[in-house]
Amino acid sequence: MGRAPRWEPEYCAFFEARQRSFMRTSYAMLGSWAAAEDATQQTFTALYTRWPRISADKVEAYARRVLVNTCLSVWRARKREVLRDEVPDRSAYAGDHDQRLALMAALAQLSARDRAVLALRYLEDLPVAEVAEVLGLPAGTVKSQTSRALARLQSAMTEPTVGR
Repeated sequence: MGRAPRWEPEYCAFFEARQRSFMRTSYAMLGSWAAAEDATQQTFTALYTRWPRISADKVEAYARRVLVNTCLSVWRARKREVLRDEVPDRSAYAGDHDQRLALMAALAQLSARDRAVLALRYLEDLPVAEVAEVLGLPAGTVKSQTSRALARLQSAMTEPTVGR
């Protein structure tokens, strides 16, 4: 077995530091832990293959961009799946399950781009400028997309649920 590349310890440290955060962001965008795990794994695999060529000062932005693009790709591939009324892994949370289900159902009604903007702004707590860099958009567009996505999310959360 050959020696590990010189850059591999740096990559491993980045992986350890960002894995949980990337999982949360993927889950917020995709609404499924299984899909989030797949997207996160695909992201870190892509990063590993490109790591020596990634500029050290742009690793965070590049990694988030790869994550968002991977999630959008997974979202498009899963578009034809039938959404369920319940989140299968809800027992892992001690909070109000009905509220969590309502939030997940409302998030499922948003476009993948809306979910990406909201996940990066509020789950990852990134400033507008960083979200703009990750998504390749002007800061003003990020602000307006965030505002519209929040309005759509709020509207979806306040709509009466059919059959209840």
